[in-house]
Amino acid sequence: MNEISSLENTTVVVTGSSGFIGSHLVDYLVDHGCNVHALVRETSDQKWLNKSNRVSVHVADLLESASIDCLKEADYLFHCAGLTKAKTRSDYFYGNVNACEALYKRCLAIGDNLKAIIHLSSLAAAGPSNEGEPAQEKNLCNPVTYYGESKLAGEKIALKYASSLPIVIIRPPVVYGPRETNFFIYLKALSQGWNVKIGTKRRELSLIYVADIVRAMVQAAVCYPKSSRLYYVTDGESYDWRDISDFAIRTLNVRAKPLVIPEMLLPFFSFFFEALALLGTKPALFDRQRVIDVCQTSWVASPKEFFESHIFQPKYDLEKGLKETISWCKENNWL
Repeated sequence: MNEISSLENTTVVVTGSSGFIGSHLVDYLVDHGCNVHALVRETSDQKWLNKSNRVSVHVADLLESASIDCLKEADYLFHCAGLTKAKTRSDYFYGNVNACEALYKRCLAIGDNLKAIIHLSSLAAAGPSNEGEPAQEKNLCNPVTYYGESKLAGEKIALKYASSLPIVIIRPPVVYGPRETNFFIYLKALSQGWNVKIGTKRRELSLIYVADIVRAMVQAAVCYPKSSRLYYVTDGESYDWRDISDFAIRTLNVRAKPLVIPEMLLPFFSFFFEALALLGTKPALFDRQRVIDVCQTSWVASPKEFFESHIFQPKYDLEKGLKETISWCKENNWL
């Protein structure tokens, strides 16, 4: 199934368009002939935002009462905005739940011009999986962090409006690729000769390269409607952190010494970074919520339902994705 050509000359609104996934999505849409309305916050860093004349930038706060007129002419809406780091649980809910409610209320008020709305969620909304049992859409959700709780609450808002709006929820796992800063920190440590590991337990996870999650989101939009309103999308494989480090070390062409950080020390690190964050406005680089996240042994999901219903296959496996990411980092003087 290849209906991407139907995108040409359509009008698309993207929230979170200056972020990691959002900026790649805007690039993809422009490359396929779309007219894009990019919604950004006043404080957003727009350095990755496409400067094409097909992109109109709108400074907007989804929670303010001011109207967002570009929604009235949109064919598609991709809701990528959200908080991945915050100081408090209420901050996560403000950015990931309240904003959804306000956005979908606006969509409901403008009529039925939207052909599809893609709501970008996260595997964190479902919580960790059982080892050897990839999460499936039918499973009950049990988020273990404030971020996961807020993403699940955001999904519930989306599903509440899905009876009146053409909403599809996409749950990716860890997304990596050019412009992503968290994964870059890990690659930076490897490039400097340190293979950082959390404890000695085996930890498995799903991944997807950013270009593939963007393709999947667009495919979900142009192939609407389908029977399901929620899908996991991964690259189809399950990895151990050793797989990631082995591929990355080989690609970087370095030798890296194992640096094992005992789990019992992580809370002390988190308290230190949280104390530092009290002195500023930004969330801590590493906090107690992140400790809960990294100590899980399995973050794996099955993309089978999406692959089969949308005739979709990723173009990037881990090795190819890491090569592209590391190459970009070197070209842009990140490594």
